[in-house]
Amino acid sequence: MVHKYFVFFFITCFLFGQVKTDKPISSCGHALSATRWLGTQSSMNENQDKIDVTYYRIEFEIDIDRKEINGSVLANGWIGMDQPDSLELDFSDAMVVDSVKFYNESHPFIHENNLVKIPAPEAIIPEGYEFSIEVFYHGEPSPTGFGSFNFDTYANVDHIWTLSEPYGARDWWPCKDDPSDKADSVDIIVTVPEIQIVVSNGLLKEVIDLGDGRKRYHWEERYPISTYLVSVTTYPYTVWHDQYIGINGDTLSLDYYVYPDHYDDVYDNYLLTDDMMEVFAQRFGEYPFMEEKYGHAEFGRGGGMEHQTITSLGGYSEWLIAHELGHQWWGNLVTCASFHHIWLNEGLARFSESIWVENHYGTEAYRDYWDGHAYYGPGTIYVEQPSTAAAIFNGNLSYNKAGWVIHMLRGVLGDSTFFSALKSYAHNDSLAYGAVTTEDFQAVCEDVSGLNLDDFFDQWIYGERYPQYAISWEKQDSDELIVTIEQTQNWQYFSMPIQLRVILPGDTLDYTVENSGVYQEYNLGLVGSSSFNILLDPDDWILKEVEYLNNGYEVPGPTIITLYSAYPNPFNEGTIISFFIPETVGQAPSKVQIFDLNGRLVETLWSGQSLIGKNRYHWLAHGQTSGLYFVKLDVDGKQFTQKVQYIK
Repeated sequence: MVHKYFVFFFITCFLFGQVKTDKPISSCGHALSATRWLGTQSSMNENQDKIDVTYYRIEFEIDIDRKEINGSVLANGWIGMDQPDSLELDFSDAMVVDSVKFYNESHPFIHENNLVKIPAPEAIIPEGYEFSIEVFYHGEPSPTGFGSFNFDTYANVDHIWTLSEPYGARDWWPCKDDPSDKADSVDIIVTVPEIQIVVSNGLLKEVIDLGDGRKRYHWEERYPISTYLVSVTTYPYTVWHDQYIGINGDTLSLDYYVYPDHYDDVYDNYLLTDDMMEVFAQRFGEYPFMEEKYGHAEFGRGGGMEHQTITSLGGYSEWLIAHELGHQWWGNLVTCASFHHIWLNEGLARFSESIWVENHYGTEAYRDYWDGHAYYGPGTIYVEQPSTAAAIFNGNLSYNKAGWVIHMLRGVLGDSTFFSALKSYAHNDSLAYGAVTTEDFQAVCEDVSGLNLDDFFDQWIYGERYPQYAISWEKQDSDELIVTIEQTQNWQYFSMPIQLRVILPGDTLDYTVENSGVYQEYNLGLVGSSSFNILLDPDDWILKEVEYLNNGYEVPGPTIITLYSAYPNPFNEGTIISFFIPETVGQAPSKVQIFDLNGRLVETLWSGQSLIGKNRYHWLAHGQTSGLYFVKLDVDGKQFTQKVQYIK
């Protein structure tokens, strides 16, 4: 039986007060407050900031032999009362601009510093005006970042693919290349040798056989889209289809473009996409592009890229598929307004992986997932200088720790409120299909939960590292249990609700305490038993380290575990650990977990079996070194914990 209590500290020794170190530390939040970052920096210049592009038509022919593209881009949009002296589009100097038209009339231009500058018309309408620009160009794109436009081969057959994130769209088509300005719609028209199949965003409107060994493919995307999500891949793919049935019974085509020799390899995991979409729709709201499609197109780079409605995949693991599918909500439906806030895309996509794990493999697998994606190092999740792909896509910060922030937010809000907040964020009338910042996400979470989350976002997004807790306790003569929690780190304090679990013979008590200072004491009330055990954050909702200051765990009843032996597995696959378990405990444990003295899970051991007699069991362990550990057993629905000396 588990009882839950919410307990607030009854003694706080200088909430922001004395610290047991001479090193500097900020109080409660990071010294650099989130307000420093509220003015999100854009990659646009002043003139670009004054134009709103609403539509692109991208049309070009690919000359594979010469490794060139030759085409045009039509950009329509709107200019308000604050009018630029020139209309400027990002476009690489490596490409050649042949001519520019303004409303079908030839117009002067300057192409320099990776910009096409088109002087604004002389007759300016004070209240603003619409514009229509067409840029004609050719050249061999110079791939930047992760390879914005690539002339590649697979199995000695020509293969074209793009990956424009973060700033690579400008390498192959002129555009306002900033994630904050989504075009309402895009047409992508590509001419290729007839052997090639062209795959792009949205729906395939038509394929025209030109009769001279070439085909023209016309794709149309009618949902708002950022420039970095526009994609083109070409190859003589094997094409197959599946179907997703939405929450309201609507159907969506799942279209898969695979290398012919990969069909058998990818088939089983690709089939999981339908199940993943159902899981995500229940958790995040319906798939956001139901009027078009979803699918995968294999391409020549490892990993994946979440191109809108058509993910490019360089692998086929279910984790990769789940991650890129999650991006259709987190990155495509709601897109970071600048790459300072890339964690909103990548952290939530990482979290999407864990939701699939939880649904498909269970709660313990979900917790193990986060144990395997923890990051304890320096650096802010907010990207202070998003000038390069390496700075933006830091795996430890933008992915792993960012995912942990979402996991922790789930722990703070509770499942019902948390998933309501995610749905509200994704499908908010003012945010859906638009560009968002951290502050937008925070505002939605606060609106749904009714909580003030300034400390949470300040410390985890704009601050660094994690809390280090030291916990101790004593039972007073009155049988009241007093627990003390200290934060011993020397960087910043963290304000977090913390779960404390008191394990008694035959019972378990859960308390939630609010912790935000250097040293706080909590009265958990009367505890009648003299034998008990306390765990801080036993379900791992906080990225943390824990030091238990009492002299070892107090274990209910007699010693539960006797470490019989620990010796190398003769097959060199780890170490065999053998335990003796008294008959009074019951049957063989269903699970064994090993924790270090900081309370961090080291390994979960599942394969228990009898070795000698009915009470001696052994498990295969891999990663531990010699030393003291806590071993936790699940037996007959009860949990037992014992400190043991582990010797290799």
